[in-house]
Amino acid sequence: MNTLEAMTKHRTPNNEHLKSVPDLSIIIVCYKGWPRLHKCLKSIDKFAGNNFTTEVIIVDNKSDDEAIHDIEKQYPKFKFISNTINGGFANGSNLGSRNASGDFLLFLNPDTVVSEPEIEKLLNAAKKTPDYIISSCRQVNENGKESVASGDFPSMFNLTGFQRAVFRSRVRHTVKQPADIISPDWISGSVLMIKREVFLQIHGFDEDFWMYFEDVDLCRRISDINGKIALYSSIVIEHNHGGSSRINIKTTTLTKTEVFISRHLYISKHKTGMERFIIQMFLIVNNLISAGIMALVGLLLFFIPKLYSRTLIFLRLLAYYAGALLRQSWISPRSPNFIKR
Repeated sequence: MNTLEAMTKHRTPNNEHLKSVPDLSIIIVCYKGWPRLHKCLKSIDKFAGNNFTTEVIIVDNKSDDEAIHDIEKQYPKFKFISNTINGGFANGSNLGSRNASGDFLLFLNPDTVVSEPEIEKLLNAAKKTPDYIISSCRQVNENGKESVASGDFPSMFNLTGFQRAVFRSRVRHTVKQPADIISPDWISGSVLMIKREVFLQIHGFDEDFWMYFEDVDLCRRISDINGKIALYSSIVIEHNHGGSSRINIKTTTLTKTEVFISRHLYISKHKTGMERFIIQMFLIVNNLISAGIMALVGLLLFFIPKLYSRTLIFLRLLAYYAGALLRQSWISPRSPNFIKR
């Protein structure tokens, strides 16, 4: 039996286990963004629970804001966990998973709004198609606009918007797949379902990532052991981007810089030899040119916060590159593993 088969082999629990273990543990990692979190929790609180059982775990990533206690009082049935650090999405999600007991885990962004029928469909699909280790669904915002919830693994041919437009995503429907199942390389961690046993056995999300690409990395590791990824196009969940990452200019600058950092980190982990070197050099040059141009615009129009943030992002990026050169490591300085290295 190979590693994947050992992970996905069904075990028959005794009756006592069936009584105590919920079907689904919903894990939400938050950092402020209280109005959207409240809206998300309110949608989950409406679940009747007639066809499947849930537990809801909210991990507060050290917001240092009393508002979280007010929300906790409004939802006494949910479990709230205070993280001792703001360790990012991967760290917070892993903390939530260690406190979960459900057969399946559903990681949800706090800026999602869900309905019980759609979650039930996703859970049933995950149960009926165990070959698909990680599953998700379509995501649209409150105005019905489709969000990008999946994609190809990063390669030399899709690092920029221009490249992605030229080298379009590969078609992943096969004659053996149901029409509503798409098999992308990766799916977004904003709505991600996985069997808890498998998630723990692969050690969860990689905490070298502070924010962004931890979901791509997870899918890459599952793919490396021949696991399949599923996106169910007939299931839809509302997702309004930017709940925690656009609170203010400081947070926006921080999180957008992490997009650059996490892409470098992913490449360092999953590419080798000359290919890795070429991609890293290409990213550095491309980032410095594109981010540098936007930084100049932001400097000239400093009175417009959204544009000025581009200048701050560029300065953070320069500091990251200098540090990465000195440390000989691409790990995010905000990662909880950074101090250990």
